[in-house]
Amino acid sequence: MMRATRTLSPMTTGSATALFATTAIASSEGAAAPDWVQLFPAGPELVARDGRSWRLSDPRAVITAFEANGAPIPIDYEHGQAHRAPRGEPAPAAGWITAMEIREGAIWARAEWTDKAAAMIAAREYRFLSPEFHHTKAGQVFRVVGAGLVNRPALQMAALSRAGEPTAPHETETDMDLTALCRALGLDAGASVENILAAVERLQGERRTALAAAEAPPMDRFVPRADYDQAIASVEEAQTELAAMRTERLTADVDAAIEEAVKAGKIAPASRDHYRALCAAEGGLENFKKLVGTMPVIAGASDLDDRALDRPSALTEQQRSIAAMLGQSEEDYASAP
Repeated sequence: MMRATRTLSPMTTGSATALFATTAIASSEGAAAPDWVQLFPAGPELVARDGRSWRLSDPRAVITAFEANGAPIPIDYEHGQAHRAPRGEPAPAAGWITAMEIREGAIWARAEWTDKAAAMIAAREYRFLSPEFHHTKAGQVFRVVGAGLVNRPALQMAALSRAGEPTAPHETETDMDLTALCRALGLDAGASVENILAAVERLQGERRTALAAAEAPPMDRFVPRADYDQAIASVEEAQTELAAMRTERLTADVDAAIEEAVKAGKIAPASRDHYRALCAAEGGLENFKKLVGTMPVIAGASDLDDRALDRPSALTEQQRSIAAMLGQSEEDYASAP
């Protein structure tokens, strides 16, 4: 009843259905359909009624894979999902597996039966449960994909896995390289299915943690928007005031340097605006001071400030003669209008 479906490099996975000795679900006529049924006996070695064997080394990984699926898995009649559904024939569910748990190493499943299936089980029209599962090429079980109500497991299993029919639709094998998935999960290329499932579960946990943190951010790392805006406005205001103070100070230093150069006779007073423009550039003041240090004196010191504007000028010889004739002193004659 072996049904290989895909290859996981560097291992091959397959899908199988099997009936174990402990999977009887109704032992006496009139018994109600049980809420919990056993899917697998305790491992690690699993031996089916037809002699095939697998390994169940990590039942928790199997349950983790079921929970990661996030949906119930079907229980059908005579493995209809494997036989009839691929041909487009009806394959109704007899129930649904909604939960799994480990009991002394065995895997048990909670079954929600349809009314029809429950009645058939109570009437012992179906007495056994055959799980359908994925396993590695080495026979390691890692995921349950369904189960079927069966009565003749030996004949049914022979029909599903007859020797010499490896190309039947449900027995074909294909290759699927999961190297990229392993790399995305930070695993080695040859990681086992169990490790891949564990990595996916870890990522799901990290995602839930991140979402919870986003909904309730820690107050010591975040501030209200109004406080943030006020702080930004205060900083911008302080920066504006500091820039104005620097501009005012620079203007005063430039004026002082230019006036000093004018007094030293290094530049003409009329060129003040020209040098102010030069000093306005980046580093302009320092460059101006260096330039003034190399410039010669182009205008000597003037004594105009020491002269009285109303001081009489020297008289000519003729003017002095006229002043004598008029009986005036030279100063009076010079100051006369």
